Amino acid sequence: MRFVSTVIIGALIIATPSLLRAQRTGQTADAKEAPPTGEMQTLIKALAGHWSLKLKFEPSKETPRGLDGTGEESWHASPEGLTFTDEEVFTAGSQKMIVVGILWWDMKTKEFHAMDCSNEIPNTCDIKGALNDVVVHWTGSELTIDEKELSEGKMMTSRVAWSDITPNSFTETGYLAPQGGAFQKLMTIHATRAAAK
Repeated sequence: MRFVSTVIIGALIIATPSLLRAQRTGQTADAKEAPPTGEMQTLIKALAGHWSLKLKFEPSKETPRGLDGTGEESWHASPEGLTFTDEEVFTAGSQKMIVVGILWWDMKTKEFHAMDCSNEIPNTCDIKGALNDVVVHWTGSELTIDEKELSEGKMMTSRVAWSDITPNSFTETGYLAPQGGAFQKLMTIHATRAAAK
């Protein structure tokens, strides 16, 4: 309890100058920042909600016939659209994947940024990668996230693209490419809107 009280008091001390400035100018504390950008709003509108997934992994050395799977994906925005979070859980064969992705709009650089967390990452969340290795593009109809990563000792670029987005469905496709090489499709996910849990 002592720790919690200290954190709350510290937060109040940090917030007080902003609250006083807002009070002097007649603004509320929430009004000091601009509302979410048009880019963030359109992304939230396109993908927010709960989705049912059908997965198809392409044939590989480990799975010569490919692999099918099922899962769920939920997208939800934080208050005021500050962040947009994607939570995915799916199974394919004996493997269960849990992925959490967080996207945000950097008001200084006017760019999207992202960080992913997964049960496949030793440290769970790739904080360093979020700063240096992730590139996010949103065209208004397609979301693409590229990330540099080591795969079998080689530096590769993974790409996940959300396309063919409609109010009730979208396609999510995963790719991998060597540096300077062409992307190879690894998996395709077909999503359909499902009832919220």
